Amino acid sequence: MKNYCLSLIFVCALMNTNAQLYEDGSDLLPSIGAMDQSMDVKAADINGDGLSDIILANEFQQNTILINSVDQGFTKLVPNPFTTINHDSEDVIVADFTGDGELDIIFCSEDDVNLGRINVHEYYIGDGSGSFTMSSYRFPDSEANAVIAADINNDGNLDVLFGNNGRIGCFINNGSGIFTDESNRFPVVNRTTQDLHAFDTDGDGDIDVFEGNENGNVLYVNTGDGQYVDASDNLPTLNIETRKVSSGDIDNDGDLDVFLSNVQFIPGRDIQNRLLLNDGGGVFTDVSDHQLPIDGFHTIDGIFVDVDDDTDMDIVVANVFGGPINVYRNDGTGSFSDGTAEILGNNYVFDALGVINHDLNNDGREDLYFCDRNTGTNQKDVLLLKKKYRPQ
Repeated sequence: MKNYCLSLIFVCALMNTNAQLYEDGSDLLPSIGAMDQSMDVKAADINGDGLSDIILANEFQQNTILINSVDQGFTKLVPNPFTTINHDSEDVIVADFTGDGELDIIFCSEDDVNLGRINVHEYYIGDGSGSFTMSSYRFPDSEANAVIAADINNDGNLDVLFGNNGRIGCFINNGSGIFTDESNRFPVVNRTTQDLHAFDTDGDGDIDVFEGNENGNVLYVNTGDGQYVDASDNLPTLNIETRKVSSGDIDNDGDLDVFLSNVQFIPGRDIQNRLLLNDGGGVFTDVSDHQLPIDGFHTIDGIFVDVDDDTDMDIVVANVFGGPINVYRNDGTGSFSDGTAEILGNNYVFDALGVINHDLNNDGREDLYFCDRNTGTNQKDVLLLKKKYRPQ
């Protein structure tokens, strides 16, 4: 991430309540492997044992995999299957790109290009046993903060998009994990991108792309044939610096609404996170002032997840620069209030660069994993295990 230096410590202040729905399971994480400068995290079963492992993109450190053994916790995969060259890895995706039924991994890099390096993005082919080899195909170099997989041309194969400092990069998969640069499917819009999110905004059955940028977000709408047009007029005009884009149906009306995680690293930008309500046709209205808690934190990530098992989508927020993890609780109509103390029971403050919800202890309930950039501290990543919900 650009111009971004963090040096915080982890604080855990007791605020226990009877309704606490998560418990700290960070002791299950190893010091070696979960104490790196993590920028992004994904969970997937990379060795075929039925347990979800952790894949971490690390900043100027070797990327890592933590192997899950449930009761015995996680251990760093040794030997490390990734290159020993320490790239400025910012984001990671895990998916089957080669069509062999096994998971592959792609990391994108940001500042390596500025340092004059080549072959900066990492693409590994998995064999299903936890072993990976560098693909013979190399993505073109770019200054990227985001990488996602989506079937852009609706042929059943997962394609790859890079969110760059500049225009979006679009690479079409031939079905065997070899890609063709077809960035011309998107209009040339040069922004400093921090996140990409692919989902159907307008209910027509194809994949649209929301680009979260430092300097003005962009909505690309699929015309139905894998070609995209700039539909940013469907977004409200906001003076924000977005780091993450998430979608979920907050009001149970059948369409996907959007949560924007915002920071204020650029002076003058509005730090408030934003909630955008979808009208069903892909036109979004900012309802933050009435339906979202006021916050003054630098938010790097936010996800929709039903934390309290009441069937509506709540929001879990990851903050930096002294901001705590927050939980925004949905009242069932799409209006949110701060439920952090009640849901988490503790106050967690650390450099939370990313968060995922996933069943990590194989009990059928989705847990929360936060990756910590961990600059200048000895704090591990944070794992919060979901308890069985009992209505009060």
